[in-house]
Amino acid sequence: MNSKEILAALVVFLAMAACRRTTDVRGIYVNQDSSGTLFPCTDATAAVLVPDRALAMRYFATMSPSQAAYVELRGFTAKSGSIYSGRPYFVVKQIIALRPRAEGECPAVAHSLNSVLKD
Repeated sequence: MNSKEILAALVVFLAMAACRRTTDVRGIYVNQDSSGTLFPCTDATAAVLVPDRALAMRYFATMSPSQAAYVELRGFTAKSGSIYSGRPYFVVKQIIALRPRAEGECPAVAHSLNSVLKD
């Protein structure tokens, strides 16, 4: 492969990565020891890692530790680890909302998250 072919392949790869389709998600977010987890409103059985420093900093500035927050995020999902298995995580591109959970928000997600939080 010559340098022009390598450069062309790199440009195509970067364009594909930059054009990743974003999606909006709503859910309940908790953060403990800088490990953020999102419980989407649409799937009460899912727990998605959210390794985003800006979201964590905003959470800790707004909420009490381990308090459930209602969030609306824009970004995309990815998986860590093997292509055949791995833990899902969400890459945040924009924080639309982060506030204390109001009555009736995400009713499918349990109000008591103590079973999933560390002591």
